[in-house]
Amino acid sequence: MANDIKPVHLLLLEPSSNDAETMITTLRNHGYPVRATQVVKEEDLQEQLSRQSWDLCLTRAKVNDLTTGRVIELIDEYGRDVPVILITGEDSEEQLIAALKSGVKDLVPFKSQERLFLVARRELENLDQRKLRKKAELQLSETEKRCSLLLDSSQDAIAYIHDGMHIYANQAYVDLFDFEDQDELLCMPVMDMIESSCHDDFKQFLRQYAKNPSNNTFACMGLKSDGSDFEAIMTVSNATYDNEACTQVLIKTSNDNAELEAKVKELSAQDVLTGLYNQTYFQERLDEVISTGSQSGQGRHLLFIELDQFETIEKEFGITGTDDIITGVANWLEQNTDEETLLARYGNEAFMAMVDNESPSAVKTFAEKLCHDVKDHLFEIEGKTQKLTFSIGITPVGDQANSGKELIANAHAACVRAFKKGGDNVKAFNKTIDTSSGENSEMIEKIHDAIENGKLSLLFQPIVKLHGDERPLYQSLLRMQTEDATLTPEEIFPVAESAGLASKLDRWVLMQSLKQLHKSKVKASLFVYLSASALTDEGMVNFIGELFKSTKMPKTSLVITVKAQDALTYLKRVILMSQSLKKIGVPFAISHLHENDEHFTLMDQLLPDYAISDGDVTMKLAEGGDALSNITRVCQEAHQRDILTVVPKVEDAASLAALWPLGVGYIQGLYLQAPMDGLNFDFSSTEF
Repeated sequence: MANDIKPVHLLLLEPSSNDAETMITTLRNHGYPVRATQVVKEEDLQEQLSRQSWDLCLTRAKVNDLTTGRVIELIDEYGRDVPVILITGEDSEEQLIAALKSGVKDLVPFKSQERLFLVARRELENLDQRKLRKKAELQLSETEKRCSLLLDSSQDAIAYIHDGMHIYANQAYVDLFDFEDQDELLCMPVMDMIESSCHDDFKQFLRQYAKNPSNNTFACMGLKSDGSDFEAIMTVSNATYDNEACTQVLIKTSNDNAELEAKVKELSAQDVLTGLYNQTYFQERLDEVISTGSQSGQGRHLLFIELDQFETIEKEFGITGTDDIITGVANWLEQNTDEETLLARYGNEAFMAMVDNESPSAVKTFAEKLCHDVKDHLFEIEGKTQKLTFSIGITPVGDQANSGKELIANAHAACVRAFKKGGDNVKAFNKTIDTSSGENSEMIEKIHDAIENGKLSLLFQPIVKLHGDERPLYQSLLRMQTEDATLTPEEIFPVAESAGLASKLDRWVLMQSLKQLHKSKVKASLFVYLSASALTDEGMVNFIGELFKSTKMPKTSLVITVKAQDALTYLKRVILMSQSLKKIGVPFAISHLHENDEHFTLMDQLLPDYAISDGDVTMKLAEGGDALSNITRVCQEAHQRDILTVVPKVEDAASLAALWPLGVGYIQGLYLQAPMDGLNFDFSSTEF
């Protein structure tokens, strides 16, 4: 959408020119050619609405006397389809609900410019889809009118069947069965038009047709109104009549012509080299399955299969050799798939298979078996033995599919990912990974792989008392193992947040932290950081409560920790979370605190059990400057509120000496102890 050349006509109900320019710049920076008009009066808005159509409206709750509700009313009065986004000072659920009820599409805090872009993109895409749908509906209406005229004048006998009953029949159909007019056929069962000896075969044919719409021809004995019969060839297809899904039935009496047509159709669908279906036919069938899938409830999966060694074979043996190998693979695939699987050749070295199976795990197992079994088969090229491996991409043929072309692209993207992993591999399409680009897509796949294949682990760094009572405290630190390195949360979470995986990682860390603590039988508390995604996860607090129920660990075993900036961004949610955690007895901490009034107000609003200063500031203590003042003020403010203090990233003796007079409760860092595999630090041995 952002790459389209056509301009975006934007209405801005914003009194501040600076804020208006900020929002325009946000959209332009993401590739939208914006043509904006700023409006601050009702009469100006009326003039703009009467003059032209608009693609998007960004409005404040009130601009002079012009309220959001009035904006919606005026847009409706002028009959314009303009999505309205409300721009606010803060993220308020009550205001959002009220806005949605009034007709606003969404609410976005002004400070969340990235969110503004995402919401605007969604609404612009939705607007485009509505326009396309209207255009398609008009075209469909015109097409239906023309089709109705053609049906009425057609020499072919055609009828429409719904729930086994006739709802329309053209004159040729009426004449074929010797009825006087169409009304006599309405609501008559189609079974009454078929000789009784063919009924069981017809029912079986309909069952097969539901699974495989290409098998749509049935030979039977037709039954006329006077009881006489005749040989008939019935061809059925999915259709709509008066906006209702139904089945079109076309009946011919000439066996020879029907067989000839079927033969021509079969030949046009074949790949000349392999005898499998060709690309065009496969895509048509896929489109048919998509259109009928939600009605039949049949679940299918698409496999995109490529030969890993094709380029090498092509260089060594040329076209003749590749033809031999392609033919051999086609024969092998036919032998190793059942009759229900639709096979096609797709490009030089690629094949496609549509498998009737709803279970993703079963389809993946089937694809992995193909990869395993093909390695044991000995193919021949000009008398020489050649072994092959497959790269296979899988995607479901589900209700969300828009077209066969899109599904094929998805399966191919997963196949490419499998090939990049060295081939001889199966990958299922993952929208997050396969629609990302560059470094992010690789990182997202690594995160998925780590979650699925047990490549995540925890380290524990002691948090040691400097002043106050001795308490065994640790911070749980996530680590992710890849082929090249061990990654830290700072490297993992920025990508995980964008891919929607952060909350899943948070849950893993919470669960594994309690498991490790239970296993070690150590009476300690583990500080566990939650990402920004966890703060918007409605089920996170319940998840934490259920963890404690299942492990029967003390509620003080975890200290839930949130960064100050994340808490400010999602303040209302964090307030509710901290209150809920306190009710069940789980300690709460705020980290990355700085010397500023906003963070001190945050302490008042949340009253956490622990206040953790910013570790990056600690590392600047040796340089002097404002670092010492920053930590001093944070500690003073926390102590005034009876909040325990933690200073992280204490890396040397000089930093420790600077912190000693400040009354810091706890310190953490490499100077004391690097992160450990277990919970076996001797806290009694630390004396300062």
